Amino acid sequence: MMKHKALVALGFVALVVAAGCGAFEDPTPTHIFFRVDGETGTEVDVIYSTQFVAGVDEFAVTGVTVFASDTVRHTLPIDTVFNIAIDRQWLVLILPPEEGAYALNVRVDVDNRSLVSESGGVFAGTPWSFVYMFNRQLTRIIEVEI
Repeated sequence: MMKHKALVALGFVALVVAAGCGAFEDPTPTHIFFRVDGETGTEVDVIYSTQFVAGVDEFAVTGVTVFASDTVRHTLPIDTVFNIAIDRQWLVLILPPEEGAYALNVRVDVDNRSLVSESGGVFAGTPWSFVYMFNRQLTRIIEVEI
């Protein structure tokens, strides 16, 4: 009888510990939080999509084919949220200026997990890009076909 009570108590403690560690939380992503800082008032064109396919080739390049996208002209800073609960994937391209560069600080979070926190330049001819796909390993070397 004592052995049974001890096993029940141990099981209860294990359940409490697992709940406290988040073992029962659903890891499925629901929101992407996107923030871009730079010179206030700078206008940048950004392409967003959740409708694409992506894969990594033998050269570690993530190839992306986009089926539908939105191009938005933003005035810095950008601070927005995207619902990805259905598609579970997200693509962003910050289009480069025709000449010169943008100095940007970019942050991308999925729910409460940080994915990207980078500072640097976006130079003419080279967009800044990021692809997120739930449960897929991708690279930061990205080629996009729209």
